[in-house]
Amino acid sequence: MRKNTAAFCGGAYGDEGKGRIVDWYVNKFARKGPVVVFRDNGGANAGHTVEVGDTRIALHQLPSGVMIEGVKLLLGKGMVIHPGDLIQEIESVEKATGKSLSKRIKIDELAVLTLDTHRAFETVLKNWQKGGSGSTGRGISPAYADVLLRHPVRVRDIVPFHTNSIAAHYQLYQSLISGLGQDLSSTRVVTAAGEMMPVGSEKEFIQRLRTQAKKLNIFVTNLVPLLIKYWQDEQLGIVCEKAQAIGLDARWGVYPDVTASDTTFAGIQAATEGAFNIDEITLRAAVIKATYMSSVGARQLPTHMTGALANQIRRDADEYGATTKRPRDIAYLDLPAIRFFIKVGGVKQLILTHMDIIYDQPLKICVDYKLNGKSVSYRPDQVYLNKVTPVFQNLKPWKRAEIQAAQSKKDLPFAAKHYVEFLEKELHIKIPMITTGPKREQTILLS
Repeated sequence: MRKNTAAFCGGAYGDEGKGRIVDWYVNKFARKGPVVVFRDNGGANAGHTVEVGDTRIALHQLPSGVMIEGVKLLLGKGMVIHPGDLIQEIESVEKATGKSLSKRIKIDELAVLTLDTHRAFETVLKNWQKGGSGSTGRGISPAYADVLLRHPVRVRDIVPFHTNSIAAHYQLYQSLISGLGQDLSSTRVVTAAGEMMPVGSEKEFIQRLRTQAKKLNIFVTNLVPLLIKYWQDEQLGIVCEKAQAIGLDARWGVYPDVTASDTTFAGIQAATEGAFNIDEITLRAAVIKATYMSSVGARQLPTHMTGALANQIRRDADEYGATTKRPRDIAYLDLPAIRFFIKVGGVKQLILTHMDIIYDQPLKICVDYKLNGKSVSYRPDQVYLNKVTPVFQNLKPWKRAEIQAAQSKKDLPFAAKHYVEFLEKELHIKIPMITTGPKREQTILLS
């Protein structure tokens, strides 16, 4: 195993509090020496918030750990990067901290760009039919589709700037959108600030992108030689941060609520071109909410929860999308689904967040599915999931105040300790960490 390594992914349907866990481990490694944080997938559809004093900054493309001085931030070739949004994120962090990020960020020249053309196409497609259902409007799927269709625009196409390539890209999307009965230049797309603006003419689009490219130039490099060097230096801490979650992967999620990138740990190996060996990463953990699940979109989870308890959880845990602000559906924790995600995601450990979202009533957990009287496993297919009947088991709850006050494993309420042991046995996996409240210090190592 390569020491000083950790990788984290979402273990269910996203928004599990993964950014906080990544930040905790980056801080831990940084106390011993230099650290790099590598992001390998997704783009501006990811979202987490960091605080600097009284300032809250929404991050989408920059990895967690950006607020920790000296930590290097690596944006890999498996990402789809929106130049304008990334610049705005960088400037927000620099303004809040008063320090430049110019020497801390590296962007792989082979990373794919997601542009306002992609966002326009996604918007028009969503209006035209249900083909865009499940999208965030950030142009993620069209950008990844460009790779499969063999005409992606990569970072190296704008650093240095290739006007002819960008013009051809604009004209392609102009034709696609025209074919759907709309005009590209007047189509309004979302910005990093959540505002809407028209894509503009070909000339305006190119000029805007050219200006953005000049600001990103200092960050762009061939990342692979650096990644090889970093992996070989075992005194260097390496933290890999996945975007989204295994239950949103196009192969393992339920259509149409899927994303376009590889949300499993295998994506790390691909984005580093083998420089990082995922089998040698010491901690390879999926993050899930301990006592319930949440979901955004059209999917219907077998353990979907309604009524007063769902509303209470939504209020207490602020269950609204970090990027979209959409209210999330609430569900009872579904162990058949978690078992499946552990298996297909290459997960070796599980981290539980939201242990403080607990109430004075039995904790209801789905432990099995039944179909035609027989025990069956999870499958990522809505037609199939509509037919299964969840089998529930009730466990004894613990007191919220007691778990929020816990400082270490020995302080945990007996029922909480029993619950962790129950999950480890049911899921055949170790749980090395839990969170017991919203504050950074409300984090407890179990092993």
